[in-house]
Amino acid sequence: MPLAFDAAPPIRTVTTADDGWYRAMTSFAQHTSWLQEPMKVYTVAALVVLAVMALAAWWSARRRSDPKAMAAVAWLGIGSLVSLGAGLGLKQVFQESRPCLAIATPTVQPCPGPTDYSFPSDHMTAAVALAVGLWLIDRRLGVIGVVLAAIEGVSRVYLGQHYPHDVMGAAVLSAAIMLLGWLVVRKPLTRCVIALERTPLRPLLTQHAAPGYSAASPDTSGGNTFR
Repeated sequence: MPLAFDAAPPIRTVTTADDGWYRAMTSFAQHTSWLQEPMKVYTVAALVVLAVMALAAWWSARRRSDPKAMAAVAWLGIGSLVSLGAGLGLKQVFQESRPCLAIATPTVQPCPGPTDYSFPSDHMTAAVALAVGLWLIDRRLGVIGVVLAAIEGVSRVYLGQHYPHDVMGAAVLSAAIMLLGWLVVRKPLTRCVIALERTPLRPLLTQHAAPGYSAASPDTSGGNTFR
């Protein structure tokens, strides 16, 4: 009895308009061996740096005891998760094959499996969400974040993992969710932060003591040192 084998999944793409750009970038990668290892490191390290910048933004908002800034920090985390969830949902809708499966060209990194879909790029979705979130908190951090995210997008194509439209689609998705979502949640989140400052979570939101509690001079009589 002959053995039955599962048929290979069909090759699917959202568009072929940027195939030439993909071929040009992967060809460039093959001729710049000195850049390959830095790009492999950068494609992961950029997300780590952006996450560290987000922690720094939280610490700054906490130090300044600024409820609006802390609300923006909260949205940075929430909005990034929403963006990633939306991106994963779109992957299942479009089920676009990776370009390294659809186009016969050498790539710097090995090609993922056929069910590891390409559109939109998860790395770019996360990078842009974090960058825009930083911009909502602090414009200077945001500019740095946007530059890091832009290079992240280039690295995904350079390594052969994504089409240009994968990273551009991810950028539009994350930017839209982060900016439009902030317009909706800004006031409710700020009120929520103010309310949470009256709970045991206060030390995570501000470094200032709760109203009505302040350090007092040492009480030599052995009484409570706070009033």
